[in-house]
Amino acid sequence: MTKKIIALSCGSKNGTNENFIKAAAKGALEFGVETEIILVVDLKVEPCRGCMACNRTHKCVLKDDVDWILGKTMIEDAGLIVAVPFYHIRNNSYLSIIAERTNHIFDHDVGVLKKTKVGAIIGHGGSGYDAWASLNLLMANIFVQHTRVLVDQIQVKNCGLREWNLWLQQGSKLTSHTHLARIQDLEYNNIWELWPQDYEPIDFAQKALLRSEQLGRNVAKAMMMPIEEVKYLGEESLVSCPMCHCNVLVVPENLPYVMCPVCNVRGTISQKHNQMKVEWNEEDAKHPRFTPEAIKHHFKWLGLHMSRVPNSRQEVQKLRQAYASFGKIINPKIADQ
Repeated sequence: MTKKIIALSCGSKNGTNENFIKAAAKGALEFGVETEIILVVDLKVEPCRGCMACNRTHKCVLKDDVDWILGKTMIEDAGLIVAVPFYHIRNNSYLSIIAERTNHIFDHDVGVLKKTKVGAIIGHGGSGYDAWASLNLLMANIFVQHTRVLVDQIQVKNCGLREWNLWLQQGSKLTSHTHLARIQDLEYNNIWELWPQDYEPIDFAQKALLRSEQLGRNVAKAMMMPIEEVKYLGEESLVSCPMCHCNVLVVPENLPYVMCPVCNVRGTISQKHNQMKVEWNEEDAKHPRFTPEAIKHHFKWLGLHMSRVPNSRQEVQKLRQAYASFGKIINPKIADQ
C-alpha cells in the first residue's frame, strides 16, 4: 500500500497556508509519499457545546464534518502535517475547535494515544515580531501530540527577521537587542538599524517554501522508519521541551523550576555564559501528558474527585442558584427590546 500524508490546512483557500502544504507535499513526493489535503475552510466546523453527551455515547451529537476530520487525522494510518496561521498570538479558531472535539475519540479507543505515527506542523502569518506568534506552535501541538511523534515544525513569521524565525537562525550570529527594545516602540525605518534585514520579501518567501519542502521530506523519511527510531529534525532553542520542542515555559512556583504547559514535563532552568538551559526530567519525558496512561489517570481522577463527597454536585448547584437572578442575557433578537 502506498504511504500517504494527511495535511490539515486551517487557513484560507489558495492562500499562504495551502501553499506551504503543497511545498511540503512536493518534498514528500520525492520519497514516493502522496499527500491528501483537507481544506477546513470548505467544511462545516462547529465548536464544542460542553454537553458531555460524547462521554456516554462515544460520539459527538453535532452534525458537522469534525468527526470525519478526526477520523482522517487521528485514526487513519498516515503521516500528518498540520498547517495553521496565527491570529492574535495563537492559532486560529478552526484548529482550536477541532482540537477541542477530540475527547470521544480517545475515550472510545485510548490506543490512538500510543503515538505510532509521525507528524509535523507549519505555522505562519502576520508580522511575528515581539512574540506575536508565540502560542501558535504550542497550541497546534495540543492537537498533534495526542497521536503523533513530532518530526519537524516551523513558524514562518513575515517580519523576515532571524531573531523571530528560529528556522533561519541556524549557523548564524544573532543580534542581542530584543531585550533592549520592542519593535512596537520604534518607527518603521528605525527597526532595521537595530535588526538588519537579511532577506528581501521575495528571498524570504522562497526560503520559507524551500524549508516547507524539507519538512515534507522529513515526514516522508520518518514514515519509512520504525517509530522508536524517529528523531526530531527541526530547529529548537536551548530551552525547548523535549517532546513538543516549543520554548514557552510555565513557572508553577518559583525559579529555577519550570514546566512545559502542553507536555507536563518538568525541568530545572539555569544560566551559564549568558545562555539559558533547561535540564528536563527524563522520566516525565517518557510519560508526558498525552499518553494512554496519563489520560486514563486523568479521567479516573476526575471521576474520583467528583464522587469524593456524596451529593456534592447537588450542594454546589444550590450555591449557584443564589446567583441565578443576576445579570441579563442578551442576543441580537432581544437586545433592543
